[in-house]
Amino acid sequence: MRIEKRSKFNLKGINGVVIPAFKNRSFERIIKKYPEVEFFIKEHKFKGKIGEEIIFNSVKHKMLIIVAGAGEYRSLIDARKITKNIIMILKENRIKNILIQFIQNIELSLDHLVNFIDYLYINNYFFDLYKKDHNESKKLNNINIFFEFKNDLTNNIIENRSIIDKSVRLVRDLVNEIPSKVNPDYMKDLFKQVSDKNNLEISIMREKELDQKGFNGLVSVGKGSPYEPALIQLNYIPEKYKKSVAIVGKGITFDSGGLNIKTGNSMLEMKADMAGAAAVLGILKSVSDLKLPVKVYGYAAIAENMPGRKAYKPGDIITYRNKKTVEVINTDAEGRLVIADALISAAEEKPDYIIELSTLTGAIIVALGDSFAGLISNNKKLITNLVKSGERTGEYLWEMPMFEDYRESIKSKIADLKNANYRGASSIKAGLFLNEFTANIPFAHIDIAGTAFLSKQNKFYSSEGATGFGVRLIYDFLNFLK
Repeated sequence: MRIEKRSKFNLKGINGVVIPAFKNRSFERIIKKYPEVEFFIKEHKFKGKIGEEIIFNSVKHKMLIIVAGAGEYRSLIDARKITKNIIMILKENRIKNILIQFIQNIELSLDHLVNFIDYLYINNYFFDLYKKDHNESKKLNNINIFFEFKNDLTNNIIENRSIIDKSVRLVRDLVNEIPSKVNPDYMKDLFKQVSDKNNLEISIMREKELDQKGFNGLVSVGKGSPYEPALIQLNYIPEKYKKSVAIVGKGITFDSGGLNIKTGNSMLEMKADMAGAAAVLGILKSVSDLKLPVKVYGYAAIAENMPGRKAYKPGDIITYRNKKTVEVINTDAEGRLVIADALISAAEEKPDYIIELSTLTGAIIVALGDSFAGLISNNKKLITNLVKSGERTGEYLWEMPMFEDYRESIKSKIADLKNANYRGASSIKAGLFLNEFTANIPFAHIDIAGTAFLSKQNKFYSSEGATGFGVRLIYDFLNFLK
């Protein structure tokens, strides 16, 4: 789909017009442009609220006219919601080429307009590759946008958002793919393809080298799978930079639970347990495509957690590269075991910040649902800036306390730490566990278990499945990093 801001009003090649109508603002200019609208506004007592819509075939213009309630013009949330409604209406009416015409004289912020563009892209996505009637033609082709007032949105900004969306789509496609296809070997090959195309530095350690260098969390978790685990490092190094950031992602390509096997439907969406590593790939692609002046290290801890004949067992003790030992209480708490290896490797580079994304705990879904990711950090500045990026992008974060008194709960009687059986506040305590492997570098753990994969559409997303959560969030953070 192509989105373009037009400098002149032109209906040539257009088969539908969408008019966002903001509430508590005059509709007079809209009525003046499209007199047919006045009847419907009065008949339906249209106020411009999100979810309100007027749809009719214009006799004068011989095309479909859609007046969509746009809510509050200062609300970024409403900017996201209206795009979902617009895309769904257009798909229902099979309109491929549209003009979105902003008529009311309202000063919209650039953040509002960027969110509007982002969520047009986001909602023009669906994954139906394995359906018999799979058809890319279901998607919109062109969206032209015309403003009858000045604003800061440019076609260059729109193009940049398109580039970021391509990274988001890469992540969504990867997380949505079937688990028999997406295994550690597949992930390794895909990371290599992106690194080659984007001229990124890459290093890939597989089982033998991981074992030799003491990355024993990955080795242990991957033992039950026929596929070797991998620790992938992908580096973006611009010519000039002041800050360096390491982004770490959990990449369990399928989580059966290991010997502590999951039951029933709890295994159904476990193909999405590599969403953190997928986000790392999307982030590195975005920053390299758009040449951000920040040095970024990307780490993906890749393994498949299966109950094979060589699988690691409850009661095992893992000795890490940094000499810390961890007692395995539950093989279904494997994510923190592989992430620990990646955090140790990231800390050895001594970046200014380490940010880690993982589908880590079911408890975070109970606490925050599917609209907020949990944020646990040892650095207030990092917390503040990440939360701001979440508010700007709609990839919301909610700070959970890194409460030092809880540290007792992660200690083992026979090793330094244990990986489970924390007895309450398990999301927070998992963050404390991960912090043990960061060498006191400013660190943020982002638990995306509820936000990375939706079982059904919500107010911002028109399709279930992978969301690509984290790509736009971390790109925004890096873009504003001082």
